[in-house]
Amino acid sequence: MPDLIYVSERKIYGRLGMQAPSQKGLQGTLKIPPIADISGSTTWQDSQSTASHALVQRARRKIERELLPVDFTEFGLHPNQWIRFDLAMAQVAVHEDSGRPPEDVALFVGSVPSGSSGQPRDMGFLLCGSVRHLRTHAIVGGRMGSDTTWLHDLILEVEDREENGVNVIPEFLSEILPTRKSQQLMETATQGVYGWLNRRYPPLTRGRLRGHAIVLMDIDNSSWFDRLLVATPLYVEVSTESTANSNSRRFLRRRNR
Repeated sequence: MPDLIYVSERKIYGRLGMQAPSQKGLQGTLKIPPIADISGSTTWQDSQSTASHALVQRARRKIERELLPVDFTEFGLHPNQWIRFDLAMAQVAVHEDSGRPPEDVALFVGSVPSGSSGQPRDMGFLLCGSVRHLRTHAIVGGRMGSDTTWLHDLILEVEDREENGVNVIPEFLSEILPTRKSQQLMETATQGVYGWLNRRYPPLTRGRLRGHAIVLMDIDNSSWFDRLLVATPLYVEVSTESTANSNSRRFLRRRNR
């Protein structure tokens, strides 16, 4: 069974309307909640029951059957749209630029070269979530970068909204987190985070991962040399196509140290 790297129980129980497992009578069978080791100094434990592999697979089948997800490389994607992905990615935990550890945001970065999957130019892929949903030790990345406070706070605000039962991503992200930044500046901050991670963790350092996610932004306009898709993940797991891949084995060994 594929290793789970990241699971948002709130999306499973809230967005998909799936029932959380009852703790009554299951004391002997419930999994230990996930622990994310951040900066080597603190740990975090989820107060909810950990979603099992079986529940995640049920969620995957429900999405494919009822919510009509599309491949992440499709064009013209819009906020709140379900996508599926399967590509080589790296994962890192970061904290707000002017803040201090522990890290609170989990990022996954991947890329699709021009000419692949119908892409006329290079495409970046950035998944954004909370370290609370990590199932493995986090690779610490430190500061998120200059002028990225809005993006950092947006990621956590999306998580907070889901905790409070608000499960819709509006067309304009400024409705989630008001800002005086122009659309261009918001895109600049997001492209900057992606560019930093893409340089720091080149393709040879990544392992093949797959999952489902919900679109936040599809930055695909003439202002940028590359297209960039940004999404919030439901779950991320090791792709079954990667089990024989040496890069993926190295990726998992690094994560579990």
